[in-house]
Amino acid sequence: MAFALPLALIAGGIGAGVSAIGAVEGGAATANAASYSAEVARNNATIANQNADYSIAAGQRKTADTSMKNAANIGRIKGAQAASGIDVNSGSAEDVQVGNRETGQLDSETVLNNSELQAYGYRSQSTGFTAQAGLDTLTAEQAPIGSDIGAGGSLLSNASSLGFKWSTSNPTA
Repeated sequence: MAFALPLALIAGGIGAGVSAIGAVEGGAATANAASYSAEVARNNATIANQNADYSIAAGQRKTADTSMKNAANIGRIKGAQAASGIDVNSGSAEDVQVGNRETGQLDSETVLNNSELQAYGYRSQSTGFTAQAGLDTLTAEQAPIGSDIGAGGSLLSNASSLGFKWSTSNPTA
């Protein structure tokens, strides 16, 4: 019995130390995981920005292609009108050409607008990834501080508990 109390106190002290070390290591692991997540989010933001740039470039190319196709179509219309002996510069013949030109312009603008909307979506994703990276970076910075405070609190709490156990079992102390 005389050995039981000192052994219990020693075991309690070791347990407090192990608990504190576990809290510190847990904080380091949380910080490492958050740093990794922040890097992944930054990489995703970069990729989203690249996708936005690619979307704009592809939209501009497709807009240019659409414009050329529309110009060729108007040329065919004008050629067919002229071959039919119609005055291509007046009346309904001219109205047909203007209508096709305006429709072609609208098609080109729609293609470009769609690519800009897609790019906007990618840029919005990038903003979200950047915000997540900032949050993860902050978590990585704060996790060790929190774990150190938790470890200190655990040590103090266990020390208090051990002191109480010692004083109640050792009335001469």
